[in-house]
Amino acid sequence: MKKNKHIVSNIATKILCIETANAVTSIAITENNNCLCVKTLSDANKAADSLHTLLASMLAEQHLKMNDLHAIAISAGPGSYTGLRIAVAAAKAYCFALDIPLIAISTLESMVHGVQTRYHQNEYDVFVPMIDARRMEVFAAFYNQKSEKQQTFSGLIIDANFPELLDANKKYLLFGNGAIKTSTFINKENSTLFTDFSHCASDLCSLAFYHFVNKQFEEIAYFEPNYTKQVHITSQKK
Repeated sequence: MKKNKHIVSNIATKILCIETANAVTSIAITENNNCLCVKTLSDANKAADSLHTLLASMLAEQHLKMNDLHAIAISAGPGSYTGLRIAVAAAKAYCFALDIPLIAISTLESMVHGVQTRYHQNEYDVFVPMIDARRMEVFAAFYNQKSEKQQTFSGLIIDANFPELLDANKKYLLFGNGAIKTSTFINKENSTLFTDFSHCASDLCSLAFYHFVNKQFEEIAYFEPNYTKQVHITSQKK
């Protein structure tokens, strides 16, 4: 009888993490709770062209094979429709071929984890990751200092009414590629716009290992990412 690798407990667990929900494509491998390696492609929206070659390059550099992986974790949205679709298709194929589980992590949650751990931004009451959703709209959520989600917005329009969502007695950190839209509306005394943040697959690593240990896996055949909005297609001008 074939033994699934995700029940093996006496060796280091290696999980491939894929981030394509934002414009930048990145992948990482976590070994237990530590990020072993990461590769990032800074060219926007290149997931379809580069994901598999990026992975092959990283595995070769680490002297690893696909069979060394114990799970695949993806940034599961919200975010780029095309990016999410590409990541899910690749992740499902890897999982089926290797007989390993699929782990889905909220993109907004991993962004909070990243801004707290990689950028050491911890002195705020509320963390507000924001992903561009076209025009003046964003995907966003409010998280407390313990990374617990307090409120989610599937399509929040940023306008003069936005400050009404913010408690004047709390300190907010707004970040992500959609946060810049708030610059003319927020009160700088209690809200900080953090423009240095760039989402990375390494932000998924420790979250992925937590899911693995707790066997929080997805049904591979039926899993769909959090697209939130339908794909937007612009027809070519003739």
